[in-house]
Amino acid sequence: MKLLAPAKINLYLEIISKRQDGYHNLESVMHTVSLCDELEFLASDKIELICDKAVCSPEKNLVYKTAVKLKEKYSLNNKGVKIILKKNIPTGAGLGGGSSDAAATILALNKYWNLNLSKKELEEFAATIGADVPFFLTGGTAKIEGIGDIVKKIKVNNKYHFVLVKPDFGVSTVEAYSKIKMPLTNINKFNRIIKMLESCRLDKAISKALFFNRFESTVFSDYPEIQKIKSVLSDLGAVSLMSGSGATVFGLVADEQEARYIAEQLKKYTWKVWIVNSFEVHINDELEG
Repeated sequence: MKLLAPAKINLYLEIISKRQDGYHNLESVMHTVSLCDELEFLASDKIELICDKAVCSPEKNLVYKTAVKLKEKYSLNNKGVKIILKKNIPTGAGLGGGSSDAAATILALNKYWNLNLSKKELEEFAATIGADVPFFLTGGTAKIEGIGDIVKKIKVNNKYHFVLVKPDFGVSTVEAYSKIKMPLTNINKFNRIIKMLESCRLDKAISKALFFNRFESTVFSDYPEIQKIKSVLSDLGAVSLMSGSGATVFGLVADEQEARYIAEQLKKYTWKVWIVNSFEVHINDELEG
């Protein structure tokens, strides 16, 4: 069984308040793109994880933790799985790679272990793994609220093109959150971008006015190179915004031709560059075998 786990970008991200449990309430619009990790699930009498990039020991990887937690929750003493993970989404990038991998694991094991969990049960379990995980159960474009556990799909028929750019370092999400001052709100812009997307349009001129990421206000001062990436993309004609807590910046472009032109111009820098488009396929439809 093989499955793709797509990266996400945040078209909008505002921090609303800090909760007593340490989490933050937020408003966000997430959109999955075609940069994907690849997971393969094979027969085994125990839980194993093989990753092509040693980002951490298998036991500390969210994929492994998710499989173990799912097995324990449903008392599946006789179940095992060997998971082969090919990482294409960088870590510390604001692209949600770990959360997407966890969601893919939940969906795959639900089928592989014949759990037959309902959508609600899958979402409730996903929320116990991480704030972004419930979104990745369906991917596409969605309005996100709460700590990331309230997900409302937005129907978008168009396929959009983006250039993703990341410097050779990452940003700690915990550190980024620690520097946000409360309370904050930008709700009028949030409602307007929802309406724009629901109209199935992603106009560059309107997007430039509506795209927003609260983390830019603090991350840019600590990491001026990320701000430089945003400026360079903007100067090249893209609508640019940092994704998540960084360090990746994306540029919305008109088409693949413009994306390739911008990628060519960026070759003089040391940044990592990807040309991607919308990943609208339901992640569960990627299951094979």
